[in-house]
Amino acid sequence: MLSILLNYVAVCLIIQALIVFVEVSINFKRPVILKIIILLLTTGLAWRGIGSLYFSHYSYNRWIIETPQSLLVAAVISFFAYLYESKLKWHIISCGLLMIVTHIVCLAYFTFIVPVDPGIPLWNLPGAGDFVRLAKIIFASLIFVINLRIVLKILAKYKRKNIYFIQLRKWTLYLLTIELFTWISLLFNQYSQSQNSSLPNLCILILNFLTLLLLLFRPKFLNRSNLKIKLGNLFDKKTGDDLPEHLFIEVFFTDAFYLDKDASVETLKKRLNVSADVLSNFLYANYGSGLTDLTNKHRINYFIDLVNTGKFSNYTIDAIAQEAGFSSRFHLYKSFKRFHGGTPSDFIKSVTA
Repeated sequence: MLSILLNYVAVCLIIQALIVFVEVSINFKRPVILKIIILLLTTGLAWRGIGSLYFSHYSYNRWIIETPQSLLVAAVISFFAYLYESKLKWHIISCGLLMIVTHIVCLAYFTFIVPVDPGIPLWNLPGAGDFVRLAKIIFASLIFVINLRIVLKILAKYKRKNIYFIQLRKWTLYLLTIELFTWISLLFNQYSQSQNSSLPNLCILILNFLTLLLLLFRPKFLNRSNLKIKLGNLFDKKTGDDLPEHLFIEVFFTDAFYLDKDASVETLKKRLNVSADVLSNFLYANYGSGLTDLTNKHRINYFIDLVNTGKFSNYTIDAIAQEAGFSSRFHLYKSFKRFHGGTPSDFIKSVTA
């Protein structure tokens, strides 16, 4: 009975992975690197479902069943790291590559150099099983600590009531919780008597399915190329003719400068410690617009997201406009028509209808 349920869950996992893969391919525009990481993660989860079905209908095969493990771990650590830093640092890349290469080398060694029955898991190989288990535990612990550190920084950084921060904080916490339980299930499976115990594997597949659901129902602002997230600390702030992009991202996007009702070139240049000319040149070179247009464009995006949450259904348009940083209904209507089309009232009616 348990094996039949395991097969059904594996099929659902594969189907869900295909849905997420197509949805991300279509809707996730930028950043491209984060998109690739999510697609790799989705592929690894689908592969895990296929491996489970293969074992159920045929037999255990190290290459088919174990290969996605290192891919998934590398994808997970890269995902959180990129979400945190907006780039992949060398130690993250090195750690991911080391896990994948080490795993493949071990598989190849016990397949071609010292041939061992492929139906025996690496962690059960005579003389090598204890080493493999220890290596996996060390790698898994390292990955979990790194991800926990990143998430704690996200939770500490995003204490504001900004709707984007609230969404990202909750979503990231859910992902980390699932990762924790997946790690526990994998650890239990490593030390189970059966080479592929059904119960822990069923738990793992269910947790993988929940991971795909979270990826599918991720905060939609992550899909936008013009909304950047940068949680890392800032170093070497420059003055003069240089404006580091990470500094602008930190102030304008992460600190939500565009929601400030007093947002202006004067206040922004002081916070960035640059001249008005440097700021203007930077904006046109990187965003193709001036500060007013860039600010109003993101205010409109924020207004739309506020309406879509449904939490502000009892608010007046003026009240929601204030939440989005507009000083008056007039400025909201003017910017809404330019950057979205139509009127805010018509948009609200279409959402609440």
